[in-house]
Amino acid sequence: MNLSASEFYSSGADTTDVVLESAFFAKLKMRNGTFKLTQPSRFQELEVAVRPHVEERAGSLREVLDVGVSTGLTTVELAKFLGDCGSAASITATDLFIEAHIVELFPGFRVFCDPEGWPLQYDLRGVAIRPWIRRLDYVTLAFIPLMLGRSMLKARLRSRISAGVSRPVRMITRSLPSNGAIVFVENDIMCRSERFIRRFDMIRAANILNKGYFSPDQIVIAIGNIHAYLRGPGALLIVGRTNRAGENAATLFELNRDGSFTALERVGGGSEIERLVLDFRCPRLRTAIDRAPIA
Repeated sequence: MNLSASEFYSSGADTTDVVLESAFFAKLKMRNGTFKLTQPSRFQELEVAVRPHVEERAGSLREVLDVGVSTGLTTVELAKFLGDCGSAASITATDLFIEAHIVELFPGFRVFCDPEGWPLQYDLRGVAIRPWIRRLDYVTLAFIPLMLGRSMLKARLRSRISAGVSRPVRMITRSLPSNGAIVFVENDIMCRSERFIRRFDMIRAANILNKGYFSPDQIVIAIGNIHAYLRGPGALLIVGRTNRAGENAATLFELNRDGSFTALERVGGGSEIERLVLDFRCPRLRTAIDRAPIA
């Protein structure tokens, strides 16, 4: 039986079961077509591989950015890993979808939705009902009421949220440490954030920048934003992807003084976008070189 959002968010944080939590979030389909998929301990082999490099720089790692964190479950594990390496870094965890609302439209019927009114789950007297459409629904014609419900409810949900007649919640893990070392921020990696410029000593972009979801041009834009977020030479970048078998293919990069990247460590043959990262050059730096006088 699927857990309803009302039931999930009503249970205490001290009773959190990460497996149950992951199962709840995995059934939520965002308005861009992605799911909140995450599993505990999925980056263990990656942490083992990069540990010597992180321990070597532990004292200089003050701020870390974790990109595309889904619920942040693996961000909690990253915080523990950094602590075990001797770093007291604070972590900023970003994802495109963090904020959500539980809206009661009438007694016995609640909708779990994002701030734009996109339904993530219907709750009919405690029974969770998915609002998204499967291929089979086109055969059974179940897509008709689902599409009608989504289009008819969206404006009403947004109105209730704007009026403050909703319960705001966050789609993040409840296993967060209580010391405030992790801060969650809604952010699109494709849109540069001025408050992140030259701020981070290490950035992890795991299970977000892959060729199956983004075009090479889009990935280069994301790499440019990540480059702008790194504090300076010596900063670290981890890029990787986990396949369906739970195996990781990742690369640890270091930012050079000339603005380029060097690969320090590889896991599973390296990241599928490794060449795009290594070939990246900061446009402003390239312009400066082009204008330099020839000796």
